Amino acid sequence: MLSKDNKNVFLPLICMKCKTNLNSEIMTHHGKVAAKAFSMLILMLMCSLSVYSQNNVSGTLQDANSGSPVQYANVSLLRQSDSVMVSYAAANDKGVFNLQMVPNGQYRLVVYFVGYENHEQLIEVNKSMDLGVIKIKPGTTTIGEVVVKGERPLFAVDGEKTYYNTAEDPTVQTGTASDVLQNAPGVSVDVEGNVTLRGTSSVEIWINDKPSHLNTENLKTYLQQMPANSIDHVEVITNPSARYGSKADGIINIVTTTKVKRNQFISFGANASIKPYVSPWVSYVWSNEKISINLYTNFSYSRNRNYGYGDITMYRDALDGGLEMISTEHDSSRSVDHSFGGGLHFSLDYEIDSMNSLSFWGGTWPNWRRGTSYDELYRLFPADSSLTHYISNGSSRSRSYWAGFGVYFQHKFDKEGHNISLDINGSGWGWGSKGLTDRQFLSPEEWLRKKNTQYNSSSFDVDAELTYNRPYSETGEISVGYYGELEFQRNHSLVDTMREDVWVRDTMQSITYRAPSFTNQIFFTLQQKFGNFTIKPGVRFEHTYLILNYPDVVPDTFGIRKHYFHVRPSLHLSYRTESMHNFRLSYTFRSSNPDVTQLTRRLDFGEESFSGGNPGLLSILTHSLEAGWQKYWTKFGSVGATLYFRAKSRGVDEITVPMFHEYYGREVPYEYPVNVGKAYNTGLELNTMYRPNAMFNIRLYANVYHSYLETLYNNELYKSQMWSYSFYLSLWAKLWKRLEISVSGNYRSPSQSLFSVSHAYYGLNAGLRCDFFDKKLSIYLNANDIFNWNKWGRSNNSPYYVSSMDYNYDSRSIALGFTLRFGKMELENQARQGAASESSGQGGQGGM
Repeated sequence: MLSKDNKNVFLPLICMKCKTNLNSEIMTHHGKVAAKAFSMLILMLMCSLSVYSQNNVSGTLQDANSGSPVQYANVSLLRQSDSVMVSYAAANDKGVFNLQMVPNGQYRLVVYFVGYENHEQLIEVNKSMDLGVIKIKPGTTTIGEVVVKGERPLFAVDGEKTYYNTAEDPTVQTGTASDVLQNAPGVSVDVEGNVTLRGTSSVEIWINDKPSHLNTENLKTYLQQMPANSIDHVEVITNPSARYGSKADGIINIVTTTKVKRNQFISFGANASIKPYVSPWVSYVWSNEKISINLYTNFSYSRNRNYGYGDITMYRDALDGGLEMISTEHDSSRSVDHSFGGGLHFSLDYEIDSMNSLSFWGGTWPNWRRGTSYDELYRLFPADSSLTHYISNGSSRSRSYWAGFGVYFQHKFDKEGHNISLDINGSGWGWGSKGLTDRQFLSPEEWLRKKNTQYNSSSFDVDAELTYNRPYSETGEISVGYYGELEFQRNHSLVDTMREDVWVRDTMQSITYRAPSFTNQIFFTLQQKFGNFTIKPGVRFEHTYLILNYPDVVPDTFGIRKHYFHVRPSLHLSYRTESMHNFRLSYTFRSSNPDVTQLTRRLDFGEESFSGGNPGLLSILTHSLEAGWQKYWTKFGSVGATLYFRAKSRGVDEITVPMFHEYYGREVPYEYPVNVGKAYNTGLELNTMYRPNAMFNIRLYANVYHSYLETLYNNELYKSQMWSYSFYLSLWAKLWKRLEISVSGNYRSPSQSLFSVSHAYYGLNAGLRCDFFDKKLSIYLNANDIFNWNKWGRSNNSPYYVSSMDYNYDSRSIALGFTLRFGKMELENQARQGAASESSGQGGQGGM
């Protein structure tokens, strides 16, 4: 008889040797990466210094009437050929300005300042020069066709949105959209162009109030090419209200100002790493004042290696009221797979007239993969001291595809925000694989079993959203809309086993099902401003109909048909003081339905375990309350804190227990979903950005929270609580207007779910990017997970099932890439370089 405290009694030396060999192989594979990273980083630094001749242009600004210095005026130097801004400076308290790092060429010098007329003059630079005294005439200042009435604050909070008014930040005007996002609250962009918000990559990028439909590579190109001086402001939404149907944790909306002229643009590049990974790509853009057309294609190859090991111990109730060990086991595995893929994307934007616009996008992503795997397991049964030992070797080939399309139409009734829009999107994906596994049993008897598998899955969905926005006053607006979605899933699997040279269909592991679903939603939001105070209530009504059937079962006694109805209210309040203190209070109610496969009565059998559904599962209900404060300084940066409380009832989690089934002839792990009784998360988020100028910042994001779980299991009330925390620290700088340096580190402490704890996760990254020839060529170098710390692990501590599993993968790598661009870069903000697969947004457009 064994108690649960003796769960580590069985740790065979051969298992320890297996784990040691596994770790040794990992370290051998990655041991030389650090030296390579250091050498390549030094090479990039040397390259950045080998640029063409640079000059300084200085001068002194004086009032044309009084002769007094014009203090703190904005001075820009624009290339005469295409008006690209190449340098910027602000005059000091004596009216002196100094434009640095100016290449030889012909330029327009532009001086603008509130209360004075704009001043322009042509200059030719072939050496450093002093322009002497420049007289500026007092008068009404106009920029383009807009009369300057007053300066907007650099940062502001209004309703659920945080604004970064880029047009009011002269220090970022010579940069790119990537530089702009580096300075937006809570947003980070690494040297490869990957965007995160508050430490998570679950974020949608919108352009001018519409989802961008840009895939990952397109988004990187877009942000690294788009000039900052074509952006009016950036809106950051960290807790989307009922107005948005977005499934992401946040939304970033980039609002531009540039009007499109005739433009033709082509760019190509390649990204590669030592994993290895390589991906060449080509993008083409053509546009005029009415039409913008984009084509994008790429190819990719990658190799991935994974290593894992774990320990599992199962118990049953003993006659004396304690626990009796059923079995304990150790498993080690490794796998290698090779992936080949590509993509083809097309998009078209058509401005029918000043009041009507139409957009279309489409694309496809095919992929092929082949892999091999190795697995070794030792299992001890204490009751009779018997030992099971086997080694499995497998090979597989798979194919997959994704294809999607979208159409967007908007009609404006006026230019004050009164509009109606229709957004239709569709996508489909498919996956199929064939695999062969040889399992050699070495104990208790030697024999060979072969297994042949065929899996095919597919899904198609189409959705539409109709949105109507109507301002009812200068300070108020309403938005109403309808969203509908149809989705169809299909899964078909065949499993055959061979023993003693005879193939037999495994009817227990072979399964076919179909699962259509229908969703209808109606939403309403209102936004009203009272000075610096904004109130935004909203509500979304949802109905979902889920269907699951098994055509291979007659009659189908496992099928599911279920309706879900939900009402999702939200309320966002915000207030901004004149001294840039921003206060926010928000409440949202969210509901999510179980996956239809979690509701099935049919058992799903695997190699060493089986699972089942729970037809009685209820929807997950989440109440979120946030109270935040943020203070912005133009010269320093920002400091903020958010106190949040999230109460989740009927959350769905998995429970694993030992259960006997005649298919296995013994007790094996059985997993099934349950509704967790109560779950609370109460925490504090802290974020600080030190930003002395637009080309340097240090960010710290920290999150500390207390989690509490309570559920009824086997007529016993189980409670669990844990303190968890995470932080993200980054440094970003842009030197000599062409070299970017980025260093970031993150740590996430263990966190809990029902009867389970995720292990700690941490990593350190560094990178460089250098621009040459007026940003026509960009080269980047990135060192990912420098110390190879990244791994994934989880421990299970349910009453009858205790396990600990860790997986290592090729996270440490050196990535190198380049991009060549030809065309007028200042007009690239109109590009839609390809449709998206993984990052297309499905939320509404326009409105609030």
